[in-house]
Amino acid sequence: MTDASARDRLRTLLVDHAVIRESVVLSSGRRSSYYVDARQVLLDPEGAALSGRLGWDLLAPLEPAAVGGLTMGADPLVCAISAAAWADGRRVTGFFVRKEAKKHGLQQWIEGPFLEEGTPVVVVDDVLTSGGSLRIAIEKARQAGGDVRGALVVIDREEGGRESLADVLGDTPLHALFTATELLGDER
Repeated sequence: MTDASARDRLRTLLVDHAVIRESVVLSSGRRSSYYVDARQVLLDPEGAALSGRLGWDLLAPLEPAAVGGLTMGADPLVCAISAAAWADGRRVTGFFVRKEAKKHGLQQWIEGPFLEEGTPVVVVDDVLTSGGSLRIAIEKARQAGGDVRGALVVIDREEGGRESLADVLGDTPLHALFTATELLGDER
């Protein structure tokens, strides 16, 4: 399957199975006429394989040793990209950023094997709206010693998230597999 046909297939899966057309309140607190539940596709084996491959193709040039993001939105994509990297002959471990530090044990914010000072990492999320989840993931990865080389989302809702991350990303690239316009056209 070519990259173009893989992208077309993933778009079809997202439109058919992840886009919910009803009025909802988003995690940002804003109301929207649609919701994208990307996990409906990312947790399916076909959707996982497609998103992992397409995501890895964009992130591979950044040469990460680990990929992670804020749990739960990032979890399926972390696993899919790590598996795609492995299929490509690269060991890229996964990590999950907790929504709050553990209250017991080592009281960690991050779960996963990447944590060595200077480890090149990329952060991911399923949907970008306000940028809050990616911001937390970037900040926590850096606090843990990671060298954040890039970020990737499956869908950029084009609602200011990219712009709100400019201060933490700087020149670090932020890729989106799709924008809301690419998924929904003028129906947004």
